[in-house]
Amino acid sequence: MPRNVPPRTALLRSAASRRIFKAFFPLVVGTACVLLLNSKLAGLDFHAVAEVVRTTSLPQWLAAAAATALSFWAIGTYDVVVHRHLRTGVPADVARVTGAGSIAIAQVLGLGIVTGSLARWRMLSGTGGGTAAKVTSVVTASFMGAWALATVLLALVLPGVTLPLWMTACVLGGAVALAVIAFLTPTFRLRSLSIRLPSLRALGSITVLTLIDIAAAAAALHVLMPAGLDIRYEVLLPIFAIALGCGLFSSTPGGAGPFELAVLSFLPLVPQEPLLGAILAWRLIYYAVPALLAIIPLAFPYRVAASDAGPSVPANLCQARRAECGVVRQNGGFALHTGKDQSIVAESGQCLALLFDPLNGTTQGVTEDLKDAARARMLIPALYKCTGPLAAQARRDGWAVVRVADDAVIDLPGFSLDGSRHRQLRRKLRHAEKAGITVIEENPCPNLLHEMAQMDQAWLATHGKARGFSMGRFDADYVKQQRIFVAREHGRMLGFVTFHQSGHDMALDLMRHGADLPDGTMHQMIVSAILTAQAEGRKRLSLAAMPATPKAERPLARRIRDAVTRRSGGAGLTRFKESFGPYRQPLYAAAPSRAELTLALADIARAIHAPRG
Repeated sequence: MPRNVPPRTALLRSAASRRIFKAFFPLVVGTACVLLLNSKLAGLDFHAVAEVVRTTSLPQWLAAAAATALSFWAIGTYDVVVHRHLRTGVPADVARVTGAGSIAIAQVLGLGIVTGSLARWRMLSGTGGGTAAKVTSVVTASFMGAWALATVLLALVLPGVTLPLWMTACVLGGAVALAVIAFLTPTFRLRSLSIRLPSLRALGSITVLTLIDIAAAAAALHVLMPAGLDIRYEVLLPIFAIALGCGLFSSTPGGAGPFELAVLSFLPLVPQEPLLGAILAWRLIYYAVPALLAIIPLAFPYRVAASDAGPSVPANLCQARRAECGVVRQNGGFALHTGKDQSIVAESGQCLALLFDPLNGTTQGVTEDLKDAARARMLIPALYKCTGPLAAQARRDGWAVVRVADDAVIDLPGFSLDGSRHRQLRRKLRHAEKAGITVIEENPCPNLLHEMAQMDQAWLATHGKARGFSMGRFDADYVKQQRIFVAREHGRMLGFVTFHQSGHDMALDLMRHGADLPDGTMHQMIVSAILTAQAEGRKRLSLAAMPATPKAERPLARRIRDAVTRRSGGAGLTRFKESFGPYRQPLYAAAPSRAELTLALADIARAIHAPRG
């Protein structure tokens, strides 16, 4: 580097050079392809090419127009998927028209990212240039990946093209790797940058739409071929897919040059004049006509108001029938109107899960509204830890339902420490009393929150990362809104438990303790909370979920459930909760199909064990 050039100036020049190279390299490739095509077409009879276009029949034009309409429907729906993934709030019909229109303009003008962004910005008045550029970038990147996968699949199952084995393996391996990454790490973080990957449902939709787009566009070309050309559609389709990719990567207007060169190279025995005549007719119906129609949304753009108001926690959360709904204050969930009620929903990466029950217990219309909300986010709808009435409604609506846990519920009016049922509990309480343990409910003052934070860190060091999603994790602002019961020995904190509360009941959330915990301390804290809730006249207190014990269960399912319980430490927690004499209230999960239910449960399990934040 010259000594008189400052380092920052050199970096800026280097960055500018890279941008110029990226902008003009595709054009150079396209120009080279045009030159190669020119040499290949030496001696071509252009009158014969034009004659093919002139003699194309009306039924051929109509069939090609129908295929083109199907292709652009898929292209527009592609934008719908991307808008839903990016949560832009743009209605589906608007996204479909503007997506198809912007692609129609971009493929005629070339430089798709630039022209596509400008077209979307103009057509979606009010959304801003940043949103248009983001949509265009996601559409371009995801289509390139989906095109590669679609092309490899077509080459595998159809005759006409044989791709190298290494190329097929790389593309298929990359597709599988992307699906695995999207499931395991739905939000990819790189320093301060956070990127939410498309859900598996979005990736599947993108792949299907790309296949429809390519198949319809190839059909439009095939029906325009003159009768003398004996090219079967199944032979043309993979060739068309490869040629389409060559045109896209060149960024020339309409892929002109690279597209024709690829088609002619794969069909060397086919007469050039009729083949190029069919391609010319195809360009008229597939490129020129859609571009002309796209002038309409350019001239009369859609007025789409930017939505800055994000989802919020319901104001009536304190009146929820299940106090456990309070976890929404931490897990990024929000209120969703379902039927005549409100419900708590949260995204887990692949599904939109309705947690617990609607706030007032109304089940009618829940599944349909949840399906609509999930579809608008390209997610799977699911119910998680709901009670019997909602599970029964889901089953009537045709959903797959499975029992996933049991809620350990204390019947407060009937609770008493007397009797043989609580003999072991009384023994634990005597041990705590002899150790000089005192348990009191404390207000969340700064000193207490500081002690709790230190206790939580010590607990995490021993037990590992806290679970999340439907379970709470310690946070000062979060526990401020809970009931806190603290165990102390001569003023020193030994442990604490927190409870959600609503106007109806209380629900156990956090349990934390130090390493030198005297026997019976945790039992004493829970009993203190039970007796406090009983004295307040409450009817119900939940000790939260524990592993289910269905009476009718297949042996394999029981073995799997027992293995999961052992690995998660659920057996010890179950014994602890059962010492208080709760009754079991079955909790269920549900989704529209068994496959979706399986994926939703797997994704919820991942979200619980690897919570965000």
